[in-house]
Amino acid sequence: MTHEPRVWSRVAAGAAVLATVAMIGAPTAAHAADPLPDLSVSFDRDPVAEIDNNGTTVGMYVYNYGGATATAVTVTLDLSKVADSVTVSVPEWTDSCKLADAKVTCAIGVLQAGQVTTVSPLSLASRQGAVPGDAGSVTVTIAGAEDDISPGDNTTSFPVTVSPSGPDLVAAARNLNSKDDLVGPGDVVPLYTRVTNEGDTAASDFTVRVVVPTGATFVERYSDCTYTDYYPKDTGRPYVYGPGEVSCVVPLTLAPGDALWLFDDATGKSLFNVTFGRNLAGPLEYYGFFDVALAGEARGAKKTARAEGTGPSFAAAVRKQQAKVAKGDVDTRRELDESDNQADFAFWSKGNTLDVAVTAPAVKGAVGQTVDLTYEVVNNGPSDGGGPSVVITAPTGTVLLPAEWCYTDGTEYESLPESTKLRCNFESEFPTVASGYGRITATVQLKIKSEPGTDGTVHARSVGASAESNPPNNTARIVITTDGGGSGGGLPVTGVPAGFLAGAGAAVLALGAVLIVLFRRRRVVLRLPHD
Repeated sequence: MTHEPRVWSRVAAGAAVLATVAMIGAPTAAHAADPLPDLSVSFDRDPVAEIDNNGTTVGMYVYNYGGATATAVTVTLDLSKVADSVTVSVPEWTDSCKLADAKVTCAIGVLQAGQVTTVSPLSLASRQGAVPGDAGSVTVTIAGAEDDISPGDNTTSFPVTVSPSGPDLVAAARNLNSKDDLVGPGDVVPLYTRVTNEGDTAASDFTVRVVVPTGATFVERYSDCTYTDYYPKDTGRPYVYGPGEVSCVVPLTLAPGDALWLFDDATGKSLFNVTFGRNLAGPLEYYGFFDVALAGEARGAKKTARAEGTGPSFAAAVRKQQAKVAKGDVDTRRELDESDNQADFAFWSKGNTLDVAVTAPAVKGAVGQTVDLTYEVVNNGPSDGGGPSVVITAPTGTVLLPAEWCYTDGTEYESLPESTKLRCNFESEFPTVASGYGRITATVQLKIKSEPGTDGTVHARSVGASAESNPPNNTARIVITTDGGGSGGGLPVTGVPAGFLAGAGAAVLALGAVLIVLFRRRRVVLRLPHD
């Protein structure tokens, strides 16, 4: 009996201990079960940073794979181990990242549980002349305001490797003149151009090319250059219809950072000089272009007459010119926009005149018939023109049927079944007859509904800059004779066959389209160095 109270006291004490343990242990188990964020990063490519002169932008995924929201999330990229041969920047479109003290810090903000976001924190590029190979590494750390359930994956790194870029040839050119110093027939102007190798590999035996518009050509005819002529049947001086393109191989090796000057700054003499013909339209702003291509990549016009010159050697001339340029001069003459291998140059021409004439032989027809009206537009020069633009007004009692290149006057380029007036546009260069072309022949159909009047006309004009010297012959009367009836159709046209003339007109249209494409180019301007 005396022992019983002791037993119950021990049982009571044990129960108290268990209750205490249970009370203490319960909060601990609940705390361990609280969810936490799990932050990490990965990249949009592997390897992340194999770079060259063109550079690359690092794309990064930012994850929260945890079960809780992460706040005040930041990603820090440590650049202290990146080699000096690499340039570092933050892309312009990435507002959340800032570069300072060899670190890029990106403010991500809040990441909900399971959320993934993307950011482009970094752009890397090798400097000119960088040695290919290892260029250090970047360490990336992600952190938030809360504890991370897996802190071991909060930091990672990636290597930076410089890849060989190859040559990067950049062209630059200066305008031939200014608006205050116009050029005209017989003038000769030097063309100032330069080629720079902005790559990390030497360039050898590359090709330079110059293209000028109709009315301009090159004084030199280098024996080792190729000249392209768009008008092989022209009559020659004082008109200039090519060659409009010259392509020359440069027999030199241009090391990274070196430049080739195709003119002598001290004397103003150039390896390429441009002269102008009697047919140069104006006053007008023209564009030509100068470009450079690596060996095997040179471009040239297709289906055109190409020939080598008969003058001195371009190779000898360029070697002589390059010998005058000391290596030290290159770094002091860098006032260029060096962003492409093609550069436009402009020139401004003096005023000129032209004589556009139109003829339309009489046709026979009777009421109720449809007849063909063939007309011819000729540019007698001396200036080249554009278009031409033709307006055809049907004689009283007739209507014009739809025709190629034409639309009904008064409409938004619609071609109605019947029109009293057609506007016809031949969007092209319109050179003079001295080019071997300069004639456009076309045919429209007239439906005779009643006795035709004598008030029909064909009026043509150039849409170029040059002034018309003889306006009266821009218009021809449409004559329809009904005596004796007949089956319709125009009278014979003497001279060059109409089929040939139509083919020549089509050739001029195609040529004009090519030249329009050639001269719509971005400008890269070369400024001469000054003391």
